[in-house]
Amino acid sequence: MKRKTKYIILASLIFTGLIVTVKAQETKVISDLEQWTSIGISKKINDHWKISLDQEFRFSNDISQFDTYFTDLGVDYKINKHFAVGANYRFYQNKNKELNFESQHRWNTDFQYKQKVNRFTLAYRIRFQNKDEDFFTSESSNNLYNLRNKFSVDYNIKKFKFDPFFNVELYRQIEGVNTTELSKLRWTLGLEYSLKKFGDVELFYRIDNELNQSYNKDTYIIGLGYKFSF
Repeated sequence: MKRKTKYIILASLIFTGLIVTVKAQETKVISDLEQWTSIGISKKINDHWKISLDQEFRFSNDISQFDTYFTDLGVDYKINKHFAVGANYRFYQNKNKELNFESQHRWNTDFQYKQKVNRFTLAYRIRFQNKDEDFFTSESSNNLYNLRNKFSVDYNIKKFKFDPFFNVELYRQIEGVNTTELSKLRWTLGLEYSLKKFGDVELFYRIDNELNQSYNKDTYIIGLGYKFSF
């Protein structure tokens, strides 16, 4: 029991350290309210491999403007009950300043560690991500690389159908071999509801805090997602 308590204390210290990091940043001057809706499907091929397909729609400008939609295709490999790796490709349609949709592409690779402590599930994920306007050339003006560290805590409430979860994610933008800077901090608090044979529904509230930008932006997000797994 003492060992399990140490895991919880360690996770709390990590979250506290990230909070201190945020407090040290500049005051934010821009804010917006967004709504994200997603629907997805995943297929477990065997005990190790799983593939997934997701579609998401996003509204910005105080949920008054349809701004983004994208398709995600991912594959995950479960090494054992603690470790897993994955890869993902995303095709974007984003509105530009002239309110016209433009195509963008993103790929990422993940490494995740997970540990159960009684009814808690603690997890850490590191993600290397590239987002590019033109996936097939190196001439894009929006070729961005990010290293993302995500810490999450899920809790299974006995005899209760809704499971709460909380996660915090720190983005570090990579400008060059020796140049990186913090670019975003993401907080998420939500509930997951299992429909048993009919999939899972997720409701969450998220805050994205931009860091080290010319004009930092705070984005407040209401999210709803559904995924069917088989």
